[in-house]
Amino acid sequence: MTLRSVFDAVCPLTGLVDRYEVFVEYVPSSEKLYVGAYSFQEYLESFKNTRDYQEHITSRIARDICEAAKPERVRVILRGVHGAVEIESETVLECGPSAKQD
Repeated sequence: MTLRSVFDAVCPLTGLVDRYEVFVEYVPSSEKLYVGAYSFQEYLESFKNTRDYQEHITSRIARDICEAAKPERVRVILRGVHGAVEIESETVLECGPSAKQD
């Protein structure tokens, strides 16, 4: 399953709004739980006033997808532009029953 969207968050250093493009890929578990498109967009809206680094947001999305849909594996890529620099962060988590979560 692949989800793709855009959302805004706030740069923790400058206080300016950052726009991110997010890609989420996950392999559903035997429970066949899925993330609904509308729910996913509402979830992303919750980051609107969040002041956090791109890498932390990427990790949080991956952990939240693991918890909500219980997939075997999840991969989250977050792309954003800060000034003239494009930044991409990626988190891959094994979420299945044998995966050890921190």
